Amino acid sequence: MNYFLQIYGTLPRAGPGSNELTQKAFEMMLPLPESPRILDVGCGPGMQTVELLRIGTGTVLALDFLPEMIDRVNAKAESAGVSDRLETIVKDMREMDFPLSSFDIIWSEGAIYNLGFEVGLKKFQEFIRPGGYVAVSEAVWLKPNPPSEVVELWREYTEIDTVAAKLEIIKRSGYEVVGNFLLPPSAWTDQYYDPMEERIAEKAKDWMGVPEAEAVLNEARNEISVFRHYSDYFGYAFFVMRAKRI
Repeated sequence: MNYFLQIYGTLPRAGPGSNELTQKAFEMMLPLPESPRILDVGCGPGMQTVELLRIGTGTVLALDFLPEMIDRVNAKAESAGVSDRLETIVKDMREMDFPLSSFDIIWSEGAIYNLGFEVGLKKFQEFIRPGGYVAVSEAVWLKPNPPSEVVELWREYTEIDTVAAKLEIIKRSGYEVVGNFLLPPSAWTDQYYDPMEERIAEKAKDWMGVPEAEAVLNEARNEISVFRHYSDYFGYAFFVMRAKRI
């Protein structure tokens, strides 16, 4: 885990995304209370967390199971001058136990897969207020019959599926679909793969001959390579939905 964190845990973002895309999804949520209560599930280093505080007037509770990520969230919020509206908690998302209907918005960029897409959406229903919003970004297939390299990359995430299939899951989970959009290639490269390549170059010499470390570097290199060659087969999509209103 230490080698993994030295690559993946030091990136600006924990996965594909951008502040502009966070804002785009947030702006789909109308109407909102004057000061919405937001839960950011699997916040990672917290770039979207701080952006939610910057563009909104509400409070955010940022949750991640890694203390290192929570430390980064707190530092970013302090630097941005929004720490007075931020709470953080070190907790596994599988162990969330908030009171019912605690939040106006539940947000999760690239992290709901840890629960499973449908399982996660149903879990969120416990904590979202009637008429509240849920926004998640999730891996999707963009066209059929992906090459073996792509299939292998996503082998451990068996729930990757088409946008249409994800929309059906949202509907049968009891939500109203507000909107969805695909993330552009720049959302993968600018703050994720480009800085990842820099980390790989920084560590390659120092970690030479250390099997565990070299395995992490090779995994990261392969992930980037598959994206560069086959990104027309897979991507990430943002889904914005609304809980049932009483």
